[in-house]
Order: sequence, then structure tokens, then C-alpha cells
Amino acid sequence: MLNSYVMNRHTSPAEGIMVWGGIGYHSRTPLVRIAGTLNSQCSISEVLEPVVLPYLQGLATAIFQQDNARPHVARIVQRFFVTHQIELLAWLDRSLDLSPIENMWFMVAQRLTQITPPAATPE
Repeated sequence: MLNSYVMNRHTSPAEGIMVWGGIGYHSRTPLVRIAGTLNSQCSISEVLEPVVLPYLQGLATAIFQQDNARPHVARIVQRFFVTHQIELLAWLDRSLDLSPIENMWFMVAQRLTQITPPAATPE
């Protein structure tokens, strides 16, 4: 095969950080930086208990929305919602575009690319 027809692909994991954030009609949560991988226990101890509970308790009424990522649908997380009487919005599989926060993350990514040069890829 001729080299002119070979295209190199960058397949290693992208560098970056994982951040969790929540938004409401007129308010937002603090951003939470997640060290490593988000699992169900981490979701409870680093996001739900310290951030989501106080945020929701400060609202008159609230329905919590999240996608169907494995840490979000784990039994332990679902029990947490039942125990704390948190009402959930049912979520369809593969429907990220329906989440309002995805628009915010898109804007954050756009701004970051304006201030951070893209990583060099081997030619």
C-alpha cells in the first residue's frame, strides 16, 4: 500500500479532566472535579451527598435529570434517590442532545479551544 493512502489516527485516550456540574432555571451548582474514573460510590460521595442534596434542598421544587451512564443507574445510586426522596426525570438511551447542560459543556469546550492550542498529532 502506498504511504500517501495511509492516514495515522491518534487512538490513545485524550488528556483532560472530568468535571460534574448542575444547572437549574436560575441557579447552578459548584463545579466538582472528579479525580480518576466516576463510579457509583464516587458519584454518591463526591457529587450527590455534598453538592446535589444541598442544592436541591435549597429549591422549592425540583426534578433531577441525568443520563443513563452506568454510575448514574447503579442500584446504590437509585437507592440514594429513593432514600432522599429525589424525583427523577426518566431518560431515554442515547439522547444526550436533549440535556440542556450539554449545550453549556459545548460552550465551555469552544472557549477552551480558543485559549488552549490543540495537542499536536504525529504526521
